[in-house]
Amino acid sequence: MVGNAKAVQSTGPSGTGSSQPQRKLNTSQSSPASSQAVIELLDDDSVSTPVRSAPPAFSKRRISSDKGNGNGPIASIFTTLSSGKRKAKANEDELPNKISNVKTESLDNRTAVDKKPRLNPLIANQPLAERSRPTSLSAYIGQTDLVGPGSLLRARIEAGEGVGSCILWGPPGCGKTTLARLIAKTADADFKELSATSSGTSDVRTVFEQAKNSLKLTGRRTILMVDEIHRFNKPQQDLFLPYVENGWVQLIGATTENPSFKVNGALLSRCQVFTLSPHTPEALQEILSNALASSPQPVPHLPAELIPFLADVADGDARQALNGLELALKVCQAPKQITLGTRHTTDTLMEAVRRGLRKGYDRSGEERYDMISAMHKCLRGSDGSAAMYWLARMITGGEDPLYIARRLIVVASEDVGLADPQGLPLAMATYQACQVIGLPECRINLAHCVAYLAEAPKSTRSYTAYKRAEALANQPPLPGVPLQIRNAPTQLMKKLGYGKRYSYDPDYAHPVYNEYLPHTLATHSSHSAYPDEHILKTAEAEKKGKTWDEERLGEWEWRINGGKEWDGSGRPAAGVDKNIETQEEEEEEGQGRG
Repeated sequence: MVGNAKAVQSTGPSGTGSSQPQRKLNTSQSSPASSQAVIELLDDDSVSTPVRSAPPAFSKRRISSDKGNGNGPIASIFTTLSSGKRKAKANEDELPNKISNVKTESLDNRTAVDKKPRLNPLIANQPLAERSRPTSLSAYIGQTDLVGPGSLLRARIEAGEGVGSCILWGPPGCGKTTLARLIAKTADADFKELSATSSGTSDVRTVFEQAKNSLKLTGRRTILMVDEIHRFNKPQQDLFLPYVENGWVQLIGATTENPSFKVNGALLSRCQVFTLSPHTPEALQEILSNALASSPQPVPHLPAELIPFLADVADGDARQALNGLELALKVCQAPKQITLGTRHTTDTLMEAVRRGLRKGYDRSGEERYDMISAMHKCLRGSDGSAAMYWLARMITGGEDPLYIARRLIVVASEDVGLADPQGLPLAMATYQACQVIGLPECRINLAHCVAYLAEAPKSTRSYTAYKRAEALANQPPLPGVPLQIRNAPTQLMKKLGYGKRYSYDPDYAHPVYNEYLPHTLATHSSHSAYPDEHILKTAEAEKKGKTWDEERLGEWEWRINGGKEWDGSGRPAAGVDKNIETQEEEEEEGQGRG
């Protein structure tokens, strides 16, 4: 520090070069910060560079002490004049950079060996199903009937024309989102993507306004992909109408639900509907193999039968299959997590993957109605085994047992009906048992009722009779109730003919005639001489109206009856057009269903 002080005196502001009494720095009076500032400035190479002398007044201020006693200099950081001090200031600014460079170089030398490229955490944590999405239409696997080579839709996509507004409908994991992104990528348009699960009306409105302004100013189209579009309610879907109808936005909606029920009819009429199918096991094997081949991480040894196994148990869902593959990779990297006895086996790995791939049951989606319909049709066809399977699928999936019990009550009257009147009381008792007991024990009550209804004889006489009556009740003009069977509580009504000549049937030992239907509908009465016109037909008349189809009978004989001819009665005479006999009846039933 003494040497530094001498350097300051030799190049002082007086510039006379005469020797002056050497002063030692008064460290007791000057602040540490001031002393450090002086040392930093004078330790640089600019100390030996001659500088221009400062004005006398400045020199006096510089050699005076902090308290005006002349015992110590003030730190030079307060001096802003003279080129020499500006140069010193520049050197002071460069000094931290030099120190930083030295630290960086040493750090680089220390970490040069083990330095690894940084990965985006958002990408690094994506599941395998997301990372392995194809980025080109040539790498897209599956849906060959829709976008396969030579298809019209593929030609439009590859031409970059887009496909217009459309709805992609298919089960989970069939490639709807991937196909929508590929359509937008090949088209010369801006691409926006929203999910109905996390977006609201304001988000959709913002995208639409931006798309409209972009089209107006630049002429560039916008493709909006809305995932799970069925989650939007009908008023929210109405917001799409003007923008889609005017062509300001090309909408691609993806849904797992039937758009006939979940998409607004007005919006559906302005969109094409493309139906995607579940992946075949062969397509899933190709998808899994491509995912393994494109993995940046070293792939552990996997059992040879793993990929075919995943393709079979994934139920056509590529996302499920890829999730199972990712689970298998993690298990193989840490084999101690799953063991059988003392060693890891392929069987335990398969079982672990199978449990991870167990498909859920959507109680609010179309699958629920498909399964309850399947159980109902199996009961109607007297296939108790098949009906029991669908019952188990619903119960293990978490279905409400009362929902199933209500359908069994319908089956008891609609299909079993008059053939076994005990079916309805049993179904009602089953419903009450489910209310009182609940799951899991009430599954036994449901199984009891399902087995009984499946094996019970079937009769739809009452059900079809109501449909005939309903059809007549909708045909104008609608006649009034005959006076004979009207109630007559007053004398005036009796004078008007209400209840005139009505015969109370239990009072007679023989049949009596009453006008139970208006004369225009008299032939439809059960007392008329035309049994084929009755609303409630007898069992024999009901059977005569059934359809006879030799092709379907032959299929049953081949598949179910072991190739033997059915020994049932009722085969129509030769030469009769068996399928046209009941055409009027089928048309009438179709009107009832409508």
